[in-house]
Amino acid sequence: MVIRFVCLCCFWVSAAFAQAADFRVTFINPGSNAGFWGDVSETMSAAARDLDIDLEILHADRKPYGMEELLQKRLLAGDLPDYFVFVNEQQAGARLMQLLAGYPSKVLFLLNKLSPKQKLILEKRHIDLRNIVASIVPDNETAGYETAEFLFGETRKIDPSGKDIRLLALTGDTVTPAGIDIEIGLMRAVADNPDVRLLHAIPVQWNEEVAYARAGRMLAKGPVDAIWGANDEIALGAIRAVEEAGLQPGKDVLFTGINWSSRAMKAVRERKMLMSHGGHIFAGAWSMVMLHDYHNKTVDGAMFIDVYFNMSPITLQNVDLFLSRLGDRNWDKIDFRQFSKTATARRRYDFSTRSILEAAGS
Repeated sequence: MVIRFVCLCCFWVSAAFAQAADFRVTFINPGSNAGFWGDVSETMSAAARDLDIDLEILHADRKPYGMEELLQKRLLAGDLPDYFVFVNEQQAGARLMQLLAGYPSKVLFLLNKLSPKQKLILEKRHIDLRNIVASIVPDNETAGYETAEFLFGETRKIDPSGKDIRLLALTGDTVTPAGIDIEIGLMRAVADNPDVRLLHAIPVQWNEEVAYARAGRMLAKGPVDAIWGANDEIALGAIRAVEEAGLQPGKDVLFTGINWSSRAMKAVRERKMLMSHGGHIFAGAWSMVMLHDYHNKTVDGAMFIDVYFNMSPITLQNVDLFLSRLGDRNWDKIDFRQFSKTATARRRYDFSTRSILEAAGS
């Protein structure tokens, strides 16, 4: 009797592990395991551990067609996951969907989803888009607008003479949806502020070294009052260029960025940067929460989850709070099960900054 009970216990434990292993996800990460995309992977991994998801992450290291090559190799390897997480970086999402056509795996789009034009083209080519079960996208346009508005306001405080603000904008790229939306927000802010003179808007491919080089060339041509960066790495590269030009960041030239990176938080605390907008590093974790809920849905039939969430600014006024709660980048201290609808009694998602700060501090 005892032996039978032990065997049954072993069976139940084995069944539990088998059930968890049956829920598998592969993330085709467009970047590397460092920087912003490394942060996204890390929050995703922490949430996957909490939710018993078997997660595989493949890094394209921002190589041209790198995501497509990774997907092709993964499809050839067989034993496919239940879900792929794609990013429409450089508008590669349509090509990824074409490669996946005919395979059973479902898709979640993270941070950059397919554009209406891409969907139309795919539908004309008879690509089944019903395999896309979810998407999660931040409000990039508002982030671009709020960083620019704050930058302009603080620049006026330093020099209240009323003269034009000479602005250099260092943008990401010209095709990724997030980059386009962030730049739209910037341009809307420029249009709302007649005293802002946009010297140049220069794409730097999200790259710190490219930003450093191009900012240095612009500074050699003439004075700049403010530099708007489409991400933190861009802003930090431009800060280096300003310092090498013998100027003081935060005084002679003001900066904003986007991403909530550790380096940017420290730069805000040191008054070299005014603001780092962000929170979307947690989109990796939110994607796991959403797939967990989709996989364990209790309703019959198709269900599509489309989440659009806000980001928030880190400034001198709140940077110490963020550093105390999130500065160690130890995402395992957060129990991501509390954000799931199926794991809790939640009726709607709360992917707000307040909720993540509370979870990190509890």
